[in-house]
Amino acid sequence: MFKKNKVAMSVVTGILGVVGVISSAQAVHVNPDGTGQVLLFPYFNANDGYVTNVNLVNSTDQTKAVKIRFREGRNSNDVLDFNIYMSPEDIWTGSIKPTKDSSGNLVGTLSTGDRTCTLPALASCDDGKCVAEQAFTGQNVYKDVTAADTREGYIEVIEMGVVDEPTVKAGVLHSNGKPSNCKAVEDAWNKKTFMQGEGAAAKGLSQPTGGLFGSSAIINIKRGSAFAVDPIAIDNYSTQAQHYLSDDSNTFLLPSLASGNVTSSSVMTKNSSGGSELVITEWSKQADACLEDKDELTPQCGTNPYPMAHALLAPHLMNEYFLDPTDGYDGHTDWVVTLPMKKHGINQATKDVVANFENGIFDREESRASWAAKTEFGFSPVLTGSKAESSLLGREVNIVSFKTTDPSFDNTCDVLSSEARQLVSTGAFVSGWARLSFPGYSLSSGFKSATGYGLNAATYTATSNVYKGVPAIGAAFIEGNVSNNPNARFGDALPHKIQRD
Repeated sequence: MFKKNKVAMSVVTGILGVVGVISSAQAVHVNPDGTGQVLLFPYFNANDGYVTNVNLVNSTDQTKAVKIRFREGRNSNDVLDFNIYMSPEDIWTGSIKPTKDSSGNLVGTLSTGDRTCTLPALASCDDGKCVAEQAFTGQNVYKDVTAADTREGYIEVIEMGVVDEPTVKAGVLHSNGKPSNCKAVEDAWNKKTFMQGEGAAAKGLSQPTGGLFGSSAIINIKRGSAFAVDPIAIDNYSTQAQHYLSDDSNTFLLPSLASGNVTSSSVMTKNSSGGSELVITEWSKQADACLEDKDELTPQCGTNPYPMAHALLAPHLMNEYFLDPTDGYDGHTDWVVTLPMKKHGINQATKDVVANFENGIFDREESRASWAAKTEFGFSPVLTGSKAESSLLGREVNIVSFKTTDPSFDNTCDVLSSEARQLVSTGAFVSGWARLSFPGYSLSSGFKSATGYGLNAATYTATSNVYKGVPAIGAAFIEGNVSNNPNARFGDALPHKIQRD
């Protein structure tokens, strides 16, 4: 009898597992394999002396229409976007660097010599422009955005769909190192074999299939250090094509992270007994946050933000810091904390996100910073009426610069040279790890229903821990010397880890 029950339980668990896997494949999720329909590059830096190189890869045997969008760091405003039409196994490359605008302001600028077909057209060499440059002009368009804001931000890459239009497929295919006929893309729009819209309205495209991946490298030219940063890959964002032009004032923010048509998300979590289980959640749609922002110039950007927000949700971010000034190490650490769903109304988009390191800064020997000395371990500036260790993350891309009270530490130096950085002190600690928490936030307002898959799966409601936190991505940027040799500079970017309650 015992053996029969055990076999029966195994069969039931196996069936549930299969159902869970099928459901997960139909839900928005972060793909641990690193490929997807959506790529989020958490940070670019074009401050003076820096350049960010970006590579985008189509790993499939299909022709893809892809939207790439560069967002400034203060409010996530779109400072540049365009369409890329990638042939099978194609790579598109570009760099973001600082240049001066007509007023002498230092702004971020996209530079590319890649010949992959784009709309509008960039580099082609046919017109003698083998390198094209396009400055970010957000400071001239958006309220409260400065030139410095355009030099730091993040990048969204969204597959709009697979190209079915035969003349475009032939035209974008490379021969002898360049596409056969990029003008085929313009012709398709002019002849209306390409049309704007989603689903069947997106004439010329079929549903996206994923398979995009990429890489980026942020280079500090002056100090000779480089930081490799891979994007977050999200799969099953949409089961229908979305095709939009970048110069349409009503739709240039589409597609977006909130415009996919899949209304469920999947995440892995721990249940009360310590076992792992898959949670599939169904979400409600909401009013378009972009149309609710009280700016008449902002067009629509989507009504389905919750699946993406849940896939990126973080109650706590964990990472390392290295500040050791001894033996010539000259260590420094900046954390990048990017909040890509804030603009879509998640976590009270009109308010700044409150975060803290309470009970969350450790050295390498398990010692924990004492919170009795409130002025020693907190963010700067301190919130009125709040604990010293709490602070507002008022931007969409936030730079948290770690400092130590060690007398040998060089306070004049930081890793990313951000004008918008906030400071956090580790006291006397010079190396270790930290945990940044987002207490009081959840996605409960969008919750519809949920199912857990696993042995003794839990029941989930809107108040369950799996829905607590803030959608956040980023990395710890660590820089130092290998030895006393000032020319032996190193840089490393460690992706944030997530701890769930």
